[in-house]
Amino acid sequence: MMTLSACNSSKTNSTKDPVLSSEIDSLNYSYGVALGNDIKINLLSSDSIDQKTKSFIKGLEEGSKTEADEKPGNSALAAYFADLIKQQESSGLFGDSTIRLNFKFIKQGLINGLNKSEIQMTPQQANEYINKVLNARQEVKMMSMFGENKEAGESFLAENGGKAGVVTTPSGLQYEVIEAGNGPKPTDSDVVKVHYTGTLLDGSEFDSSFKRNEPAEFSVNQVIPGWKEGLLLMPVGSKYRFYIPQQLAYGAKGARGVEPLSMLIYDVELLEIVKK
Repeated sequence: MMTLSACNSSKTNSTKDPVLSSEIDSLNYSYGVALGNDIKINLLSSDSIDQKTKSFIKGLEEGSKTEADEKPGNSALAAYFADLIKQQESSGLFGDSTIRLNFKFIKQGLINGLNKSEIQMTPQQANEYINKVLNARQEVKMMSMFGENKEAGESFLAENGGKAGVVTTPSGLQYEVIEAGNGPKPTDSDVVKVHYTGTLLDGSEFDSSFKRNEPAEFSVNQVIPGWKEGLLLMPVGSKYRFYIPQQLAYGAKGARGVEPLSMLIYDVELLEIVKK
């Protein structure tokens, strides 16, 4: 169990500028800021924000240091989040065992978030920081497991980019025109109808609208970055081949049938723009 200070003075629950000396400190504080901002709407009442903060923090502390059936229940919401935080003490913050939970920074972030303070960071910046750090950590982890996929893709693209008819865009997407169309080009707000086949670098097929005997319809904005960029280049009636580097595909997350850090090859036929 965490050892917590159950002091509920105004001074304890005031906004402060904590000293964050490590990435883990910053993650804990950011988590608190984001959480505090998310829950403050649930604390609306006739009480002052100071009183609401005192009540919430008291419930959070008492709920965190006692057994579930002994919680005083002065705030069911606080008790719920106490459980949420307590669960991460053993599993690690965000389920990552390498990120040690530090209640001091989470608590101060909560207080600052509840008070709409922007000390150190805004709630938006807190969420952006969390996503940035967790994504970077995930990529390092995936590199240790699937780094060969990334290396193989980069090697292929380096050679493929020199072939006749292959165009490389500034983002790293490569494409070639198999059959040129003369229709309009879609915009990023359009819904398009396409036929396509997706293959991995070894030639194995992982997805195909042809095998389903039905074209796919989707918004240009709903697809992976490499697809979106490629579609915007295509006139209706065209057939293109996309060579999509892993960072413009599913990256370190991977997808069904696609290992993390895999580059993808798609043969795409743009049949029509369904609606603007």
